[in-house]
Formats: sequence, C-alpha cells, structure tokens
Amino acid sequence: MRLMRTARLLIPLVLLAACSDVVFIESTNRNSRIDYVVIHATSENFAESVRLLTRRNDTPPVSSHYLIPAENDPSYNRRRLLLHQFVEEEERAWHAGASYWAGETALNDRSIGIEIVNEFDCETTPETDLDSLQCEFLPFEEAQIEMTIELLRGIQQRYPDIDPLDYLAHSDIATERRSDPGPLFPWKRLYDEGIGAWYDEEAKVRYESEFESRPPDVERLQTALLTLGYFVEPTGEFDKLTRFAVRAMQLRFRPDDISGEPDVETMAILWSLIGKYRRGDPP
Repeated sequence: MRLMRTARLLIPLVLLAACSDVVFIESTNRNSRIDYVVIHATSENFAESVRLLTRRNDTPPVSSHYLIPAENDPSYNRRRLLLHQFVEEEERAWHAGASYWAGETALNDRSIGIEIVNEFDCETTPETDLDSLQCEFLPFEEAQIEMTIELLRGIQQRYPDIDPLDYLAHSDIATERRSDPGPLFPWKRLYDEGIGAWYDEEAKVRYESEFESRPPDVERLQTALLTLGYFVEPTGEFDKLTRFAVRAMQLRFRPDDISGEPDVETMAILWSLIGKYRRGDPP
C-alpha cells in the first residue's frame, strides 16, 4: 500500500517535469544587445587599471569588458601579453559614462568596452576650453594593436551587424570629457584590416575643391556633425560644444591636427564620411 501511495505521488512529478521542457521557435524579430564597441585608453598603468576596473563600492561604478596590458609596463609581471576580461560580453559594463552617439544615450547598455593600458595625460573639467587644454599622448605598443585587432575580429564574427561607424573612440561619445584613445591610435590601420570606418580619398578631394570657394556655414557644420553621430546643438554659433565635437572627429579621422578648428580638410572628411556611411545626401 505504501509503495502504491509513493507511486501516485511520483507520477505528477514526472508529468510536471515533462511539461517544463521548453519549445524554442526562433523568431526573426530580434537583434543583439551589442550595437557598439567603445575603445578606451586607461591613463594608468596595468596594476592601477585592474584595481580601478574591479574594485567594489565605486561611485559611479567603473568596469570594462576587456583590458589589454602593455608589455613594457613594470606593473605587468607576466612573461607574455594576455588579454584580460572582467565582464561577459552579454552583460553590461560601466565604461562609457554619460554618452551620446547618433541619437543614442547611455551606451553602457548596448556596447562592449575595451580598455588599452596607456599612460597618456589629458585631464578635462566642465570649465576646460580647448585653448587651455594640455594633453600628452603616448604611442601604443605594436603587440597591443595586434591584440586589439584580433579581439575586434572576434567581436565582428559574433556581432556582424555592428555598423562600421559604431566602432567608437571614447572621445566620440563624450566629446567634452574624454580624449582617449587619442590621436596616436591607428584607426586607419583598423580600417585597412576590415574593422571600422574611414573616408574615401577621392570624395575628400572633391569636397575640398568645393569648400575652398564655398565653405559650409556653422549651422551646416553642426548639422553634419549631428548626422555623423556627434552631440552638438544646431545654434548657428561656433560654440564650445561644437568645437569639442570637431576635435573628437579629428582625433579619430584627422589626427595630424586636433585643434578643433573646422578647416577645409576637416569638413571635407566629415562630408565624405556622411556620404559613405549615412543614408541620404550630406547637409
């Protein structure tokens, strides 16, 4: 009798277990959480970078998905360069801070953050203007760039829908606050490896010829910066926000001169990028 009672109790459990199996029917109405990759430079050595990116109870919290060390860093004590990961790609890391790109804010929610150890110095505050900003940018090690390219290739394979323009510099998404990874980071080399965006020289030359005699006014410049992705307000005035946005574009696409002045070459590059990567005609 006890055996029969036990059997009666077990039967519903077996049926419940069978009913709990999941039927998965894949829908095409979905996308990846990852739409952006943001590249940073740490401004600290390896040991301090690890401490800052992993410490508890930080306000605001700071982390990244990946950290690429520097071989010649005395605080890095391994025999060979190893990629360090702190957060799974599917989870949110706190690397972007207050951010904007192409109408999107809070990029932490939808991005992968990559920090590269580089002890550059470029401090900005809300009161900083470009004429008083003093920065010392340092070159990256060849091994760091090779590791970055290898990592980005893997990310491309996992998230093939990321737009070329959405492989971003920290300075792209926080123009007044950040300057990293800086003008010495080889964006053109990444493009030559099939990663990210770059302008076409032929289009640039064509726009340079046009703008030599008829340069765009400030409002058209602001509209173009917004169209590409940078945060500006179309006031018609060449204000501080606009100049920092111009500088951010130069940091990534015209690193020989990052003054923030919208010269003919800068505007030609900007218009060329819009024509290549954004739908519709440039402003």
